[in-house]
Amino acid sequence: MADIQEIPLDIAEEVQDIVEDIAEAKAEEESEPVVLEEVKPVMKPKAKGRPKGSRNLQPSKPRAKKTQIQEAPVEAPVKETYEPSSPKRNLRIPTDPTSSEVAAAMLKLLQDQSYSRQSRKQRLYSSWFQ
Repeated sequence: MADIQEIPLDIAEEVQDIVEDIAEAKAEEESEPVVLEEVKPVMKPKAKGRPKGSRNLQPSKPRAKKTQIQEAPVEAPVKETYEPSSPKRNLRIPTDPTSSEVAAAMLKLLQDQSYSRQSRKQRLYSSWFQ
């Protein structure tokens, strides 16, 4: 912004000095262009938590001790196969179910659960419109 200078008219020497000063200032401005660089300081994100060096005023809480559970070896019960008393019925009784039987039973169980959930929802929804 250019400042307005008062020039006294009655003193000629001062007028010449002021004119020379103005001319020198304009020459300096023209010879050296001012480059304004915007410097943005690099800010680190603020650290979370308690600052380093701050001391803990309360005593620390006792920590739970991890207890190791010692399992006693469990003896598997001896399976006694059933032998029919009458010789007429020598039917073989399955002792261990096969994996396909277990899978079929599990699928049946999951299917029943799914059906019961669906029916529960249907009853709930139908109760809204009665």
